[in-house]
Amino acid sequence: MPIVIIVAIVALIFAAVELGFIPPLNAQIVVRVRNGSLVFERGRLQGNASEHVAAILRGARVSDGYVAITSGQRVYFSRQIPHDVHQSLRNVLLNQCR
Repeated sequence: MPIVIIVAIVALIFAAVELGFIPPLNAQIVVRVRNGSLVFERGRLQGNASEHVAAILRGARVSDGYVAITSGQRVYFSRQIPHDVHQSLRNVLLNQCR
């Protein structure tokens, strides 16, 4: 029975990450948006990438949420970040990681 509980917990965590409720546990960079300003929980962005990200999020009127980047260059977004700005954010974030 304990294996069922462990599998259920792992599935719940996976679903929460994929649905944008929590950032992935293996993220190298986690940027939170709090009241419209960027707060780095993990890692840093290079150069002026943070200004570009802030401008994109400000233009989309995002006041809360997160953006996370894993070591495999996968970008995760919280549910509060509109889908139509995901690609713009990916372009800025992944170009700065090169």
